[in-house]
Amino acid sequence: MPFNFLATSTAPVVVIAIYLGLLLGLAMMSKFLFRGTSTDYFVASRSIGPFMLLMSVFGTTMTAFALVGSTGKAFERGVGTYGLMASSSGLIHAACFFLIGIKLWSFGKKYGYVTQIQFFRDRFESKAIGYLLFPILVLLVIPYLMIGVIGAGKTIMGVTGPKGKAPGMFPELFKSTDGAVPVELTGLVICLVVLCYIFAGGSRAAAWANTFQTIVFMVMGLLAFYLISDRLGGLGAAIAQANDAHLVRDVSGPDGKVGVPKLMFLTYMLIPLSVGMFPHLFQHWLTARSAKSFRLTVIAHPICIMIVWVP
Repeated sequence: MPFNFLATSTAPVVVIAIYLGLLLGLAMMSKFLFRGTSTDYFVASRSIGPFMLLMSVFGTTMTAFALVGSTGKAFERGVGTYGLMASSSGLIHAACFFLIGIKLWSFGKKYGYVTQIQFFRDRFESKAIGYLLFPILVLLVIPYLMIGVIGAGKTIMGVTGPKGKAPGMFPELFKSTDGAVPVELTGLVICLVVLCYIFAGGSRAAAWANTFQTIVFMVMGLLAFYLISDRLGGLGAAIAQANDAHLVRDVSGPDGKVGVPKLMFLTYMLIPLSVGMFPHLFQHWLTARSAKSFRLTVIAHPICIMIVWVP
């Protein structure tokens, strides 16, 4: 039997299939609105409103490291990880959106820019800089995308893998991984789904997909936090259980010290500045309907980060 119905609940596979199906459905809907122009494909005819701009920009900045890897970082360094990554990102990202994003949107609206390369080529009056930046920006995006693909693959592998003595969900299909869906297969499926909705609807489909996914992981994150704390007897009871008797590792970090070193904290504050050069985020800025559309993003972006990271 290729599918192990007895050992593992089928719910995860059903939920994931429905989720991917909804994304493809959004792609088909956005395709009907496509106007057949490069402006519509690359920047959705500059029609994205405040809420969708917030959701698409925020969802774009939340990588697999933010949603999955940060948990391991918090396990290593403690609650200081929130200050190390989330708080600085919330403040600096919002500042970049306000100081850089709005200005770049106005240039795009005025001169008809639909790509990041067009702006830099005109700004420095050099075609050569466009040829230079293109491979650099592509190389910048590749590891960013791979983090997401690998993170999703690792998560699905864990969900479908063995639970105690019970085998994984697909014991006959994936013997090498004890019945768990391989990371490579998950990555392939995700890439195909993303390619489908990007080719079908361009930046409009990407904005819709980001909005849908951002709402899902924010709502599900809060729901999971509530259910887990409730099963533990409430937040107070959960905190009370966090005593030395339940330690699973030494309190100190790999360098023998507790918490986040000052120099590390300082250097991490520079990392969020990179948001101004992310090609995919730059593209979302150009899709805004007006400068006023940035208002909600600037104000609510730090709040959204808090909602995702604090639980």
